[in-house]
Amino acid sequence: MKRKIIILAAFLGSLSVYANHTVKVENIYINEVENVNVHVTVTHNRAPLANATVSILQNAKEIGGAKTTPRGTVDIKLDNYNGKPVEIRVTMNGFQTVILSGALLNEKSRFSVALQKMRADMPTTSTINVGNNIEEIHSTSEDKVKRYEESAADRAKKAEATKKEAEEYAKEKTEQAKAHEKEAKATADKAKTEAEKAREAKEKAEATQKEVEQARAEREKTAMQAKQQREAEAKKREEEAKQRKENLKKLEEQQAKEQAEKEAAKMKKDAQKQTDKAEKGVKKELKETEDEAKDKAKAEKEKLKEEQEKADKLKAETKAKEKEAKEKAKDEAAKLKKAEEERKAAEKAKKEAERLKALEAKYEAQLAKIEKKRAKIDKQIEKVNKQQTKLDRKVAREKISTVEASELQLKLDAKMMKLEALQKELDAQQQKLDRKYKKKMKK
Repeated sequence: MKRKIIILAAFLGSLSVYANHTVKVENIYINEVENVNVHVTVTHNRAPLANATVSILQNAKEIGGAKTTPRGTVDIKLDNYNGKPVEIRVTMNGFQTVILSGALLNEKSRFSVALQKMRADMPTTSTINVGNNIEEIHSTSEDKVKRYEESAADRAKKAEATKKEAEEYAKEKTEQAKAHEKEAKATADKAKTEAEKAREAKEKAEATQKEVEQARAEREKTAMQAKQQREAEAKKREEEAKQRKENLKKLEEQQAKEQAEKEAAKMKKDAQKQTDKAEKGVKKELKETEDEAKDKAKAEKEKLKEEQEKADKLKAETKAKEKEAKEKAKDEAAKLKKAEEERKAAEKAKKEAERLKALEAKYEAQLAKIEKKRAKIDKQIEKVNKQQTKLDRKVAREKISTVEASELQLKLDAKMMKLEALQKELDAQQQKLDRKYKKKMKK
């Protein structure tokens, strides 16, 4: 895209380090872009669509347009294009109108548009918004240029003040660093002894607690597997008595909807690619302007660099010494604090392990009672299942009348329902016990 860029600048002030020196750049703008050619391809179900109307609008005014050829393509030439976003509208009788909004153009812009035949449930127009950052690019460039206009005299005064401040700061902090170093040394030996004792107590308590948690996890896993097996068997018996119904949607409408979504996404992607390409050209031209202003500001900044570096070096050396002394004192205090925390944590872990052990014994006794009842119910279910198998065999061999078989089946179903209800009751009791146990474990 060929652009005409005009930059007007005014330079005021002298080049002295201690004089006011202002570099000012004004009135940056981009003029017209000439001879832009826009190539648009229009399709329906991936086939070229002839005689579709393609219009290019800007600010609701048409600036170019034509109809597609038998190959579904059209080339529109625009003179004096101003580089701003446009709207590409594609229309044809019997088809949904598609609008690509926010597109940017260059000398080789190419766009693809896929039209869909109108249906009763479709809107008449589909608008695809193409993102562009052209205004932001201009604004950012102007901000960068303004930052290079800082006064050189102000920076010189700032450097002198910083140097004086650094000298005073160095004197004060050197004395403080000596005092911190002496205090930190006194706490080192005490922290080391306390930390060793606390570490041994904590390791012993953690080992006890780990054994208790492993045993509980194994029991929970076994109980959950048994429960899942019982639920699966009950669900299987229930599913054998149910009928399933399936409702199918109309395939043609679903396929049309999916195809329209894919083509809309592709159109947006292609249009976004063209717009990004146009933005890239604008960024390149504006960067040249920014670089020119930046180089001029850099020349002024170099004259003040030496004095500023001396002040910064003195202040940095003083801060480094202060930081070293503070960190040393902080490390020793942290070691003492950590030793105390580890000792307290070890005592707490030991008490918690003893409490969990007593709670585990009580939980196992109550769980054993529930499992004993469940074993009895499982034997009764097994007995009913054998009776069911025997009855199914007689019915299959026609060794029993249908009336007698129905009566026996009702009795077996009643027994099974009763046993399943007892199972659920035991499951509820175990869940209540587990919740109670877990709640006490968290205390």
